[in-house]
Amino acid sequence: MVSNGVVPNVVSYNNMILAYCRVENMDKAYSIFSEMLEMGLKPNVITYSILMDGYFKNGDAEHALDMFDKMVAKKISPTDYTINTIINGLCRVGRSSEARDKLWSFVEEGFVPMRLTYNSIIDGFVKEGDVNSAQAVYSEMCDNGLSPNVVTYTSLICGFCKNKRMDLALKMQNEMKQKGLEPDVISYSVLIDGFSKTQDMESACRLFSELLEVGLCPNTAVYNSMISGFRNISNMEAALDMHKKMTNEGIPCDLQAYTTLIDGLLKEGKLLIASDLYLEMLSKGIVPDLIAFSVLINGLCRKGQLENACKILDEMDRKCITPNVLIYNTLIAGHFKEGNLQEAFRLHNEMLDRGLVPDDTTYDILVNGKVRGEKFVPGALVA
Repeated sequence: MVSNGVVPNVVSYNNMILAYCRVENMDKAYSIFSEMLEMGLKPNVITYSILMDGYFKNGDAEHALDMFDKMVAKKISPTDYTINTIINGLCRVGRSSEARDKLWSFVEEGFVPMRLTYNSIIDGFVKEGDVNSAQAVYSEMCDNGLSPNVVTYTSLICGFCKNKRMDLALKMQNEMKQKGLEPDVISYSVLIDGFSKTQDMESACRLFSELLEVGLCPNTAVYNSMISGFRNISNMEAALDMHKKMTNEGIPCDLQAYTTLIDGLLKEGKLLIASDLYLEMLSKGIVPDLIAFSVLINGLCRKGQLENACKILDEMDRKCITPNVLIYNTLIAGHFKEGNLQEAFRLHNEMLDRGLVPDDTTYDILVNGKVRGEKFVPGALVA
């Protein structure tokens, strides 16, 4: 444009700033903003709103609020979009109380909150674990004549589930239905996850069946919750059945699902099935992470499969994944239990060479022959 003599206008610069914000290059976005000023162009409310949103999404609330102050100093009035950007942005960075205070000040200046505004604050408080404040904002929303939608209820249900108040979570779902709102997959997913984590698989199964009855398709998150729930109550037969249903329905089985299944199977000593699932996972191009490797090594060591556990450690090295202290403690404990003290101390030295700092558990094993308070080697080893 410039080389052809076409002078960029405010819209052109706004689009360039937006593009850099979307690729999270805020330095370049601000550089374009500065260039705009040098060209004698006056940024508008859209310009400032784009930059504020970009900074908030990068977790930089201070620069975002600074852009708002600069905009106000130029006597540019914020739009509803601008205000919602600030409210949502503050909640995104864990400053929901500040967002609520800002909302009240904006209301005093004539801003009329919308459902989106309240949903942002409710969700923010829920993510911060403050479900009481989330409820207070919900009540304020209703008092102001705004009807909650599925997003509102799902946030509150999530908050109650996190606090293990499953009675209130179900109450919210029932209230949602009474108001003619149909729960979506996300709503069911949150509830199923809540019941799975409280080991109430009867209620989780009931909701899973209800989800199917209303014509919704369980997603990966739903299946992961069910698989994890069954693993937690040591019902691997049901967990494997969920995996089978998942595969038959064409729902992608991700790393989390495979890790959970392998962990449960190893705990029950079903090494062959666990090995088959691990190979199946690799065949799908799913790369194990530190958690998956920890599960494998811990499970193998627990069953005395130290040679195979060491092979997993070698595989981690090939994939350039550095083992953590927990993995080394597991291996050291395994060798110590088998009486292979030389290998246990070699692993301890290897830890140090990698720059890892042994913790109390490491020395409990090496010095006292204990793991989690249980002595597994007769006598104590004197350092």
